[in-house]
Amino acid sequence: MVNIDEEPRNIRIERHASWAELFFDLVAVAGVAALAHVLGPELDAAALGLYALLFLALWLSWTTFMLYGNVAAGQTRVLRMMVGMFGLGVMAASVPGVAHTVLEHGGDLLPLNVFAIAYIATRVYGSKSWQRGAVLLDFPVVQYSAGLLPWFASLWADEHWKLALWAAGVCLDLLLILVLSGSRILQRVQSYLSSPERSRRRRRSWGRSDGAGPAIHGVSVDPAHLSERLGLFVIIVLGESVVQVAAAASEATYDLGLLATAIASFILLAGLFGLSVVFGYAGLPHLRAGRIPTRAALGLHCLVTGVVATIAVPLSLVVSHGSDPLPDHVRWLLCGAVAAYFTLGVVTGVASHSSDLQRTISRIITGIAAPLLLGLLATAVSGRMLVVYLTLIVLAHLWFERRLTPIEAAPTDSSPDPAGGS
Repeated sequence: MVNIDEEPRNIRIERHASWAELFFDLVAVAGVAALAHVLGPELDAAALGLYALLFLALWLSWTTFMLYGNVAAGQTRVLRMMVGMFGLGVMAASVPGVAHTVLEHGGDLLPLNVFAIAYIATRVYGSKSWQRGAVLLDFPVVQYSAGLLPWFASLWADEHWKLALWAAGVCLDLLLILVLSGSRILQRVQSYLSSPERSRRRRRSWGRSDGAGPAIHGVSVDPAHLSERLGLFVIIVLGESVVQVAAAASEATYDLGLLATAIASFILLAGLFGLSVVFGYAGLPHLRAGRIPTRAALGLHCLVTGVVATIAVPLSLVVSHGSDPLPDHVRWLLCGAVAAYFTLGVVTGVASHSSDLQRTISRIITGIAAPLLLGLLATAVSGRMLVVYLTLIVLAHLWFERRLTPIEAAPTDSSPDPAGGS
C-alpha cells in the first residue's frame, strides 16, 4: 500500500508545481465554475445529479493529466498539457448548453455530444501520455479506458440514454478506482510476459533471439508534489467561489446588509481554506501526512472539492435574496454542503488517526448536526443570518483546531513547504 506521503515532514523537497501545471489547474477550475449554470434557483434532484456527473467527468480528466505531470516531472511535455487544457476548455464551454438541454429541455443534443467527444478525447490522450511499459501503481485507472466505452455508445443515443450511459461510464471508473490495484496489475502483466509461449511470440515479433520486448515496470507518484497539487486545486476552487460571490454582489443593491453578507461569505470560505490547507493536508481537512493510501486521498479530494464548489452557488443566491428567507431547496443545499464538508473532515480525521473519540464526537455534533438542524428549522431565518450562523460554526472549528493542533514550524525561508506543511 502506497501512502500519500512517506517523507518526514522536516525534509525539504525542492520540486514544486510548474507554471504549466498551475495554468492547467486554472483551466480545470474554469470548468468547475461553469457548473454554476447547473445549480441555479430552480434546484432539484435532476440538477444535483447532472452537477455530480459533470463534476466527476471534469475531475477525472484533470486527475489524468495531473498524475502524468507528477510522475513525468522534468520530462513533462508542455504541448501535451496544452492539448489537455484545450480539451478541458471545450468541456467547460459546453456545460451551459448541456444544462440548458437537460434541465430546460432545449432539445439541442449538440452540446451533449461536444462534451462527450471532448471528454473521450481528453481521457484517451491523457492515458497515452505514460511511457511505454509504465504501470502507475497508485491510481492505475487513469491509464485505462474501460469507463469510456459507455461514453462512446452515448454519441448515438438520445438525451436520456446519453445521461444514463455517461453515469454508467463514470460509475465504472469509480468502481475500477476501488478494485484496481496497480501492484497486482504489474505482477500479472510481468507473469504473462515471462511465460514461455509469450517469449516465443516476442522473439517472432521483435526479431530478437532473447525475446526481449518493452520492459514493464511500475511507477509511483511523488507524494510531496501530489500533496501540493491537491492543495492548490482546493485553493483555486475556493478562490473561484469568492469570484462567484463577488460577481453576485456586483449586481445587487449596495447597502449595509450586502456588506454584512459579503463579509460573512468571505469569512466562511476563508475558514474552509484554514481547515483544508492550514490545519489539513493535501487540501483535505484533518488529514495528516502518510496516514492513508494515495487512492483514498484522491477519492476524498474529489468529494471535498465538489462540496466546496457547491457552497459557492447558494452563497451567491444569498447575496441576491438579501434579508429574505431562502427557498427550501437553496437552504438545504447550503446547509447540506457545509454538513457534507464536515462529514468528510470526520472521515479523514478517523482514517488518518488524527482524531480521538471526544474530538470526533464534537465534530459530528457541531459540524454535521448543527448545519442539518439549521436546514430543518431555520425556515424563517434570512439567508444573511443563515450564512452568519454557518460562518460561526466554521470559526468555532478553526478556533478548536488552532488550540488543539499546534502548527508545525515553517521552513527557514518564505517559500511554502512542498510537503504540505503550514
